[in-house]
Amino acid sequence: MASQEIPAVADKAREVMAKVRPGPLEARRSLPIRAAADDIRRLWERERAALLEDVPATEASLEIGEELRDWGTVATVDLRLEAAVPGMAANTLAGKVVRRLKALAEAGEVPTTAHNPAGRADAGEPA
Repeated sequence: MASQEIPAVADKAREVMAKVRPGPLEARRSLPIRAAADDIRRLWERERAALLEDVPATEASLEIGEELRDWGTVATVDLRLEAAVPGMAANTLAGKVVRRLKALAEAGEVPTTAHNPAGRADAGEPA
């Protein structure tokens, strides 16, 4: 019986994947950052590689917008991706980059889970 279920699951997976349409090649996300516009630009230029780590982008740009009173300066990240990704994934990737920039500007570091203890044999080893 198990052997009959496996092809049925595989067929269902193929059917679902056939319906997934590739999304956009471009993405754009904005966040207010509590830092001066010049400081945000300087961080973008200096830490660009760390901000874009694991993000499949061929191009990335930063646009500085207006200052929103207590919220900070609006920073917008535009990405051009290597390949189209499904649905909202493109905007999620752009959001990841702008959140990293915000964390770097406001807290002084890019958040990471690298080297965090976990219930794995390789926990704490470099990735």
